Amino acid sequence: MKRKIKLAIRIFIFLMIISFLLPKIISAASLTVMSDRMTRHAPLTVSDHEIKFTTPSGVGDSGQYIRILFDSGFDLSNIDYTDIDLMHGAITGVESDETLDSIADITSWGVNIGVNNIDFSHPTNNLNGDILPGDKIVIRIGFSANGGDQQIINPAIIGSKIITLTGNYGDSGKLAVAIFQDQVGVGGETSGLAPVAVVLDPPFNILTNQMDLSWSQNLNSDFANYQVYYSTSPGLTDLTGTLFSTITNQTTLSLTVTGLNPNTIYYYKVYVFDTEGLKVPSNEVSAKTNSSGSGLPPQPPVPTVSNVTCPVFKTPEFIEGTRSPGTSVFVNYSNSNVTYPGVSSWEALVNFVMGSNVVNVFVQDGLGQTSNTLSVNIFRWEIGDTNGSDIIDDFDLAGIAWHWQGDWCQGDFNKDDFIDDFDLAGLAAHWDNVY
Repeated sequence: MKRKIKLAIRIFIFLMIISFLLPKIISAASLTVMSDRMTRHAPLTVSDHEIKFTTPSGVGDSGQYIRILFDSGFDLSNIDYTDIDLMHGAITGVESDETLDSIADITSWGVNIGVNNIDFSHPTNNLNGDILPGDKIVIRIGFSANGGDQQIINPAIIGSKIITLTGNYGDSGKLAVAIFQDQVGVGGETSGLAPVAVVLDPPFNILTNQMDLSWSQNLNSDFANYQVYYSTSPGLTDLTGTLFSTITNQTTLSLTVTGLNPNTIYYYKVYVFDTEGLKVPSNEVSAKTNSSGSGLPPQPPVPTVSNVTCPVFKTPEFIEGTRSPGTSVFVNYSNSNVTYPGVSSWEALVNFVMGSNVVNVFVQDGLGQTSNTLSVNIFRWEIGDTNGSDIIDDFDLAGIAWHWQGDWCQGDFNKDDFIDDFDLAGLAAHWDNVY
């Protein structure tokens, strides 16, 4: 006990020294001239957003970020950084149009989209991408962005919704937007706003001449139908593929595709059409029919994910696991960021939002057969936050002290399997930060 008391005194003295050496946390300032111009206000309707505000403090250092936090009900799942513009300037706010990417680098702002938030991370080079104190900031999301082809879906419930503008650069503010009936179908429809795409799951229940499909539900109020297309060649469209079925019931989310040839790979997409004739395709999936007999072909084993017991302290971050040899791993329905260090291993670079992150993983073999999906919950915490309370305080310091020189994953911020001065320095550098 005496040894731990001496250690606590040592940590306290260390923190006092660090508090004088490290830069002070920027005092909070209020954002001014805040607004959000939406193209549509109807419930469950896709809409563009043009968010404007003026920052007293500016954003000029690597590691700083701007966060837009949307109230509950907004659906951001269809957008990515290509659907967003970040601009700023001293006069109109559109003088400088920043380059955006999924991850911040020397010249680009990084854009991380969570369940209800969008984070803009300053470029890693302090000389690039600076937003000066007093600058007006304009953020466009949706079709109004340069190259944007997806939009945010409005909440289902009518009423006032709060959008919070915050980050770690020192400024914050809140604004309210209204969700209300805006005469959909009676002149209120904005031309050119395509419906929201559905997510098509891998085929299942595969036989010699048929297989089953399922997809997520489209929630647009002007929904007309789902159209299911297939082809024996990848990259199909509604022009090159064969129309199998048109479904007018918005809650019908599965069907059996019949009349297929044995031992053949088929590719599928589901198009969503609205009442104006606008359309949007789903992701493309594929599978191979069985070669003989009527039984189901064997599925490849479900992959594993190994590093889910400890919090993730940074984003993006690698996750890893095992797989059956010769299979391709899909993480959240994509294999674009997956690599294979060994015949039975895999790893993927994944972006994580603060808090809970559900990650879906499955494999596909060379015949197009897919395994069942493994869903894991991975938590992201800030460095220093050992208990997930969103503030760095005495409770986190006590955890570090109690596990000093041991292997405690919640306090091992630099992932070296040892609680030491490096982890203490990380906690001290974030002391009293609130997230």
